[in-house]
Amino acid sequence: MEVVRIDGIDPEWDRFVWDSPGGTIFHTLKFLSYHPLSRFDFVNLAMRKAGRLVCVIPGGRVDAGGRALYRSPVGASFGGFVFAGNQSLKTVFEAVGVFIDHLKESGFAAAEITLPPGCYSESGDQALGFAMASSGFETLSREATAVVPLGAAGPENLAPSVRRNLRRAEESGIRVKTGGATGPFYEILAANLAAKGATPTHTAEELQRLIDLFPKRILLFEGWLDDRLVGGCLSLICNQRSALVFYICDHPDFRRFRVAEFVLHGCLVWFKEQGYTYLDLGTISIDGQVNWGLARFKSKFMAETYVREKYVLRLKE
Repeated sequence: MEVVRIDGIDPEWDRFVWDSPGGTIFHTLKFLSYHPLSRFDFVNLAMRKAGRLVCVIPGGRVDAGGRALYRSPVGASFGGFVFAGNQSLKTVFEAVGVFIDHLKESGFAAAEITLPPGCYSESGDQALGFAMASSGFETLSREATAVVPLGAAGPENLAPSVRRNLRRAEESGIRVKTGGATGPFYEILAANLAAKGATPTHTAEELQRLIDLFPKRILLFEGWLDDRLVGGCLSLICNQRSALVFYICDHPDFRRFRVAEFVLHGCLVWFKEQGYTYLDLGTISIDGQVNWGLARFKSKFMAETYVREKYVLRLKE
């Protein structure tokens, strides 16, 4: 098995990710291309066996106190190895092994890999986790994320307070629309986060760039009152089974109408009607510490707790 570094957008790589049982939009080189060229030192690696692509891993070189760290992902929510379907345990072990050998030969001191939660995979196969542990990877951290199983996401299963708030929003005239420009939405989002002493991860231009790259996979659900935008929810279709809520916000002057809940529910209903299995509402912890207010809000929508796990492999002491 050989390792090949891939620079720039590669259609074969992205087709491989979309056809895999566990790849996501974050693993595609097209998604990563929205970053300015100078932002990251990308080291995206593909593994081939007898000329056939069997595994890809997006990542990059990061300086860690003067030592080279390989991190997957850089510039995305999660990364790690993506395999074609029905790979044998031996092939998975071989791919992890040649990856490690490549890092050693390239002078990396360590590797950090954050894997997607289990809801993004079509299979419950745990060959990768076993191969990584057997090859020396250790769990570095776990972050909790709130995931809604859409099959059970009916109105009768919502918390009573949510049902009341949805009726209140609808009776007040709030309506949900899809599409629209990111500018007005971004203004509300930035104001929401500024009140908490934070800023959006993306600039308005970057969000628009992503939507331009993936017009059918990045969706903006807007909350309107008459002719005024009062909130919104930006979501990504990550693969054939799961979607992720990237941002949700509401205008503080209209918060009494429970706009955030109404828009999020509209987003949830849309993904269920389109046949998706899970809607990831996003993380509810930072550095392992739960944001209990955020957890309570997301739990109202029947969310279950999944985990984003980060692994580390130390190659040099």
